[in-house]
Amino acid sequence: MTSRISKIARKSVVIIADKRDEDAYCSGCVIMKDGAVTVIASSDFVKRRERRLKVVFFDREELEATVVIVQDSFCLLRTAFHPGCEAISLLEDEDGLIPSTTFMFAPISQTANQRMSTFATVESLASYGENETDLVADSTKYFLVSCPYSEKTRSGLNRLTAAPVFTLRGKTAGIVLQDCRDAVEDPEAAEVKVILKASHVNELMKLLPPAPLKRPGKKRKRSCH
Repeated sequence: MTSRISKIARKSVVIIADKRDEDAYCSGCVIMKDGAVTVIASSDFVKRRERRLKVVFFDREELEATVVIVQDSFCLLRTAFHPGCEAISLLEDEDGLIPSTTFMFAPISQTANQRMSTFATVESLASYGENETDLVADSTKYFLVSCPYSEKTRSGLNRLTAAPVFTLRGKTAGIVLQDCRDAVEDPEAAEVKVILKASHVNELMKLLPPAPLKRPGKKRKRSCH
């Protein structure tokens, strides 16, 4: 992996934060950049904070965020346009997701991320799925990543939910859903994260309402000479 790939990947990672609480922040990522910016975030974090959310970009620019859609564990937020950010590039060939080295950016404050080396595996979730039968039953949607980061907010929310997992080529293989097990009950297993595959991340995009059609402008009449 080159430093250029890491720099581009960093530009697609954001921090979702509460404007009134310095301890309240978590991961997110840019999935669309058009006239505005669309971001994936944790729906649990956003809940009851809808009116005081901000998105902090790689260059520490902060923009107010509006909730567009909530879907299960994730939600989509929109901010004003940010020229420097990049949208994640989803991995298309999931068959190529063999056990391999990956990397992520984990939030260490409301304004800073730290790059972390991680490791992806495609083993079954069944061995980690105690008390998570919904994941085991539909395990083809997920894979696992080993990551030492386990920080949570004061209210116990996982700060890493919605963080993208990058291949060494800079493609996004998926986004973090949750820890496999609770860190208090099993600290070692908590280092293993359940990741929603890229193809299912793409399905979130389909939930966005279509962009409004531009109204045709009036044609100017040519003056006759």
